[in-house]
Amino acid sequence: MNEEMKAVIDAIHNSDRVLVTSHENPDGDALGSTLGLGLGLEKLGKEVVFYNKDGVPELLTFLPGSERIETSLEGAGNFDLAFAVDCTGTSRAGGEFEDFLKAGRCRQVVIIDHHQTNSTSADIRLLDSGSSSTGEIVYLLLKTMSVGIDEAIAKNLYTTIVSDTGSFRYSNTNPVTFRDASELVEHGVDPSEISEALFESEPLRKLRLVALVLPTLSVREGNRVASVVIDRSMFEKAGARREDTEGLVNIPRSIKGVEVAVAFREETGNGSPYWKISLRSKGDVDVARIAEHFGGGGHKKAAGCSVEGVLEEVQSKVFGCISGELK
Repeated sequence: MNEEMKAVIDAIHNSDRVLVTSHENPDGDALGSTLGLGLGLEKLGKEVVFYNKDGVPELLTFLPGSERIETSLEGAGNFDLAFAVDCTGTSRAGGEFEDFLKAGRCRQVVIIDHHQTNSTSADIRLLDSGSSSTGEIVYLLLKTMSVGIDEAIAKNLYTTIVSDTGSFRYSNTNPVTFRDASELVEHGVDPSEISEALFESEPLRKLRLVALVLPTLSVREGNRVASVVIDRSMFEKAGARREDTEGLVNIPRSIKGVEVAVAFREETGNGSPYWKISLRSKGDVDVARIAEHFGGGGHKKAAGCSVEGVLEEVQSKVFGCISGELK
């Protein structure tokens, strides 16, 4: 057992009331890790509150315990321990959580994460960039603490793996990933049920959004770079939600010969236009380095950032940076 794992276990043993959260706009790894960890802590007799600023996307409401996710910390009281899972820093959980911490409402804060870029904004950090998902780290933690893995915990943790490996298709899939997935299936997970929930249960509005996004598909750098754009007008026309953009970067990523895929999603904040950038890599390009250039981060093969400005300016900056990495 390494020092970081021991520090987390000690913190858990010395706590009674625990808050578990994850990054805003949560995906399968974020919510599956939140719920899997929290349900495991309850088996240890802890009082657990589950929180996410943006709540549960419709696609992930099948996760056991998802109905317990709170979207506000108002009246939540104080906590002995807070976990921010699948977060490169506590700020990724949103402003309300940051204010909560600054007010001294949590005695200790732990980050559990598998991204290669991570801030020091926590008392304890349990990190492993070699893990396929944050859920894999949570699973190891629970096993190390001899927590009995029931079907509900197993479903949540299996979902983290399937989500972040793209059903075991991405380069972050490794022997440990398959061993963990196999063990979780032995604990009652039905792989076909999870796959159907994640990949074959899209709301109609998302398909309408895809129809509007496809005409924006463009390629450059000798077809080595491809991108799509999702602007606010598309959301209105399709009746779509922000959560419906999850995975749209895989449209340009799926093109043969493409090494870097980009999705530009329009956002507004403080009256200034800005764009959320999702980056994916199939080649040797480290997209985390590109994201870091703009204040973001992530993995070598999957990363993200935000850039202020009108679309043409933002694209010029991002494509310029990608071009430099390709060379």
